[in-house]
Amino acid sequence: MASSRRKFLTLLGATVIAGSSLWRGKTAQAKAWSLHDFTQHIQSGGPPKDGIPPIDRPKYVSAADAEKFLKANDIVFGLDYQGVGKAYPQKILVWHEIVNDEVKGEKIAVTYCPLTGSAVAFRGRSRDGAMFTFGTSGKLVNSNLLMYDRETDSHWPQILGTAIDGKSKGIVLAEIPVVWTHWSRWRRRYPHTVVLSSETGYFRSYASDPYGSYEKSGTYYDSGAPLFPVMANNERFTPKDVVIGIKANGRQMAIPKQALRKKSVVNTTLSGVPLVGIYDPELDNVQIFVRQVNGNPANFSLEKGRVVDELTQSQWTSAGRAVEGAAKGTQLKQQPSFDVMWFAWYAFFPETQF
Repeated sequence: MASSRRKFLTLLGATVIAGSSLWRGKTAQAKAWSLHDFTQHIQSGGPPKDGIPPIDRPKYVSAADAEKFLKANDIVFGLDYQGVGKAYPQKILVWHEIVNDEVKGEKIAVTYCPLTGSAVAFRGRSRDGAMFTFGTSGKLVNSNLLMYDRETDSHWPQILGTAIDGKSKGIVLAEIPVVWTHWSRWRRRYPHTVVLSSETGYFRSYASDPYGSYEKSGTYYDSGAPLFPVMANNERFTPKDVVIGIKANGRQMAIPKQALRKKSVVNTTLSGVPLVGIYDPELDNVQIFVRQVNGNPANFSLEKGRVVDELTQSQWTSAGRAVEGAAKGTQLKQQPSFDVMWFAWYAFFPETQF
C-alpha cells in the first residue's frame, strides 16, 4: 500500500482536480514524435518499479459469484476473444493496471491507465514471434502508463503500444479490442462470462478508487487538467473528453464518443482504410469496423433504428454482423480502437485526424 499511487495522490491533494498548471506542452506540432522524443519525456509517476503490482496469476469467478462484489453500474472492461468472454472490473484494475493473462493458451495483457482513461489489451506475442509479459515501470509518458517487458526490460507507453527503447525498440504490439461498459450491460450480453476475482493475492481497497469515481462529476475522471505534464496539447475538446482512438497504417484518428452516441453510425476513412463506427446502445460502447462488403467499400447508415449498408441494403448488428439481406452471415473486420481522454491521445499523436 505504501508504494501505491494512492499515497502519491494524497500527497498531491487538490492537484488531482485543479492541476491546470501541470498541463503544459506545445500547442502546435509540425511533425509526429519520434521514439527518441518519448524517451526524453519519461517522468516518475510516484511509485517505484512494480510498486503498482500487475496481476500475474489471475483468478476468475462466475457471473453469479461476481454479483457479490459488483454493482450494476460498476465499470468493467469486457473481452470477447477466441470465443471466450471475460470481464475485468475497473475497481480492481485501478490498483494493478496490468493483468498478464491467457486465452486458450495465448498470452495476452489487459491494461488500464486511470490517468488517461484508456483500457487496451495486447497480444503477448509480437509479429516476429517474441513473447512478452509486462510490469509497471512506475514511470509515465504523457501522463500515461509506461509498461516494461520482463524479457528485455524495454519501455512501452500503453497508448502507443510500441517499445520506445531497449532491445525491443520499435516493436509494435497487436491490440485486441476491449469493451468499456457497465457490469449489468456486459452480463446481459454475455451471461456466461467469467469475471476477474478480487482475490488477487494483494490487500487493496477494491471498494474505493483513489482517483474518484466515474459515477460522480467533479473527480479526476471528468474535471480539470492532466495530473502530469504532456508533450503537446490542443483545445479542440476539453482535456478529459472521451474520444475513440483509432490507428491504421501508421496514422491516427480521434472521434468524440459523445458524437457517435448521437449519430449511432459514422463513416470515415483513415490512411486509405474505409471505416465505420457503430454505437451499441446496449453496451454503451463504440466499435470500429472496416466498411467493406464483399470486398467493396460501403457506406452505412441508420434507417428506422437499423444499421444498413447502402451497397446491399443488408441489416447489420452493432457487432458488425449482417443478419438480413444479401450479405447475411458476413462479418465485418474489426479495427482495434479504444476509449481515451482527449489530452492523452493528442499528446501522443499531434497529427491525429478528427
